[in-house]
Amino acid sequence: MLAQRQRWLLLGGALLLTLLLAAGIGQPERGNEAAVVEPAAVRPRGSRVAPPAELQVGSLASLPRDLGAGKVRDLFPVQSWYVPPPPPKPAPPKPPPLPFTYLGKAVDDGQVSVFVAQGDRNLVVKTGDVIDGVYRADSILPPVMTFTYLPLQMQQTLEIGAAN
Repeated sequence: MLAQRQRWLLLGGALLLTLLLAAGIGQPERGNEAAVVEPAAVRPRGSRVAPPAELQVGSLASLPRDLGAGKVRDLFPVQSWYVPPPPPKPAPPKPPPLPFTYLGKAVDDGQVSVFVAQGDRNLVVKTGDVIDGVYRADSILPPVMTFTYLPLQMQQTLEIGAAN
């Protein structure tokens, strides 16, 4: 164990050292200067490099502050491993609803004729008739009549009731 006097000397020395260091904090540091060296020209292989005649010494404060302007990039960009599902397949095309309204039917020499209305027009339709180049009457078999929508080659049916 240290004697009383030795402890006081040790504590006093530590206090003195602390005060000296604290007094030096307000002083500007001398080792905060950077050496600026100009790049040397490309030398052929094997030639000796002579040390520069004089190093230009300046402080960090004298360097321009925009050295990295325009070159800043995000070091930690947001990443996602989410893969979006493929877009849904488009629905297959389907024909528009039949524009015909059933009015009645008649049988003449074994051939069935159907009376339909399309908007303000009244039509008499038989099997094989083409209406406006868009619909073809394929069959008339009561209780339904079958049309083909020609642009898509898809069939549609119209209720015409039972045979009379």
